[in-house]
Amino acid sequence: MKKYIFKSIGLLVAIATLSSCLKDDRLVLDPDKGTNVIEFQNPSDIAVHGSTYALYSIAFPIVTTPTEVPVTVSYSGPADGAPEDITVSVGLGDAATITQYNTENAKTFTLMDPAVYTINATSVVIPKGKKTATFTVSVKTSLFDLTKSYALPLKIKSVSSGTISSNFSNILLNLAAKNKFDGSYTYTSTIFANDRPTILQNTEFLYPVAYDIQLRTSGANSNGLWNGAFGDYLIPILSNTGGVSGFGSTNLQITFDPATNKVLSVVNGIAAPANGRAMSLDPAAPATTNYFDPVSHNVYLQFFMTQPGFAPTKIVAVLKYKGPRP
Repeated sequence: MKKYIFKSIGLLVAIATLSSCLKDDRLVLDPDKGTNVIEFQNPSDIAVHGSTYALYSIAFPIVTTPTEVPVTVSYSGPADGAPEDITVSVGLGDAATITQYNTENAKTFTLMDPAVYTINATSVVIPKGKKTATFTVSVKTSLFDLTKSYALPLKIKSVSSGTISSNFSNILLNLAAKNKFDGSYTYTSTIFANDRPTILQNTEFLYPVAYDIQLRTSGANSNGLWNGAFGDYLIPILSNTGGVSGFGSTNLQITFDPATNKVLSVVNGIAAPANGRAMSLDPAAPATTNYFDPVSHNVYLQFFMTQPGFAPTKIVAVLKYKGPRP
């Protein structure tokens, strides 16, 4: 009996405690007592969530005139707009942010060459009652070294009022150029690999369109096959049960002849993958494949993937153009 009395008393204490907590105004956020925070607004989707510094990838066509990239700083706080004019000092960030990002995410971004960009302001003003102010960065895409992955670090250096955000006061812009083969595609393929029983083979499949397949510029006339299902360069496949998958350690790099639009070569962009996977064109492929159609913007491929311990895997793929990638 005593056992049940103690349980009842404990329950009453818990209820009373919960009730007192719910009535405690100290646990309720008061927007009128908030902090004015100044930070960079997201110019696009964050590439990798959870990194110390946010990186945003934006690509542009190759043109001979400078391309203007808008960059916005924003105010957030208890008022519906800045309580006064807020001057925000901005400029080039530290190269160390690129090093840390590369280390955290196993990437190889390099500091953007000063010859190809100009930050067009050292400060901007968020007007009283407003929430944002914008400046631009001019980039010369025709001067980009297309073999490099550029990152431009930007930093909020000081503000005349409010608090500088601890999360979004330093950002990285991965600014890239696009050759004529670049874009977003759907991916249809047939894989011939009888010694790989876990994958769908000898049957044409359409990779789920929810996952964007992109050809990302990696050189003046070369592109890497990027798989949106994994956010990485993986050749798309389906499992024998229809599951979305990809060949690991494959960075399919396609080189085109800009004059004829024929595919000159396919290789693995990973120089020495642990599994030894390599790619090469099928020498017996018909003339109706391994080319870029400049009218439809579609790409037709037929190639082999080789790997020690397996017979060569033949892959026939059609990439149908959807439009420019972001």
